[in-house]
Amino acid sequence: MLMHGQTAPKADARQTPPWWAAAPLADAAAHPEVGLNPAELARAGGYVAGRPRNDFVAGRVLVRVLAADVLNRAMPQGLEMPPVLPGELELTQHCPQCASTSHGNPRLQLPGRGQGFSLSYARTAGWVLLALAPGNDLLGVDMADSSDPAFASGDGELLEDYAFAPAERRHLESLAAPERRNLRARWWALKEAVAKASGDGLAGEDGIPVVAGDRRHRLLGDQGTQTIELDSGTPDTRGNLLPSSLLGSIVWAPGATA
Repeated sequence: MLMHGQTAPKADARQTPPWWAAAPLADAAAHPEVGLNPAELARAGGYVAGRPRNDFVAGRVLVRVLAADVLNRAMPQGLEMPPVLPGELELTQHCPQCASTSHGNPRLQLPGRGQGFSLSYARTAGWVLLALAPGNDLLGVDMADSSDPAFASGDGELLEDYAFAPAERRHLESLAAPERRNLRARWWALKEAVAKASGDGLAGEDGIPVVAGDRRHRLLGDQGTQTIELDSGTPDTRGNLLPSSLLGSIVWAPGATA
């Protein structure tokens, strides 16, 4: 979404939009057979023991579970294409800025099948959300909880000052409080999704991405980029819905690579 009520250019009809899925982190408990790779285990150790660490581990388990489920629904199967198992999926990362493999844009690989997928995921309010697209397209996804008190902050408070550009603030100020709160959350999810898709991050050279007005991020200005809004009325690839307070965004640039 570029401005409230506007839509992004549509992708070529021949291109399949990204698949996406969401689930509560608690669902990870049903998959004790799914483990993390050594790099993920090392990163998990950097989180505070208890809920922060548990949520990280649960999120990475569910990324594999949801990705496998989505792929099995989307891809033809048979004797030459057995079902995809969560444990066989390889998650890798690559930073387009420094070429590091310890951070950056995630990728999903199916070992032995010669297939790779663009991948993006997010954890918020006890849920995990992922998006998946064949190939190496730029892809970013994020979600925000509109019930978070941060999105109800008044004008001039910290979130408003650092998160939104002047044109965005002017538009937010023109809205009634409930609509302003929802749009703050939706724009924040979109900013995060743009930061992930572009590989710039929120601390990139241009700072937090601008998603409305003349100075919006270059990725949103590209005619090939598609933005997909997610909410409780939008079923995921598996037919499931997000909770009513969660708002998400997918930013997808088919044909563009990092």
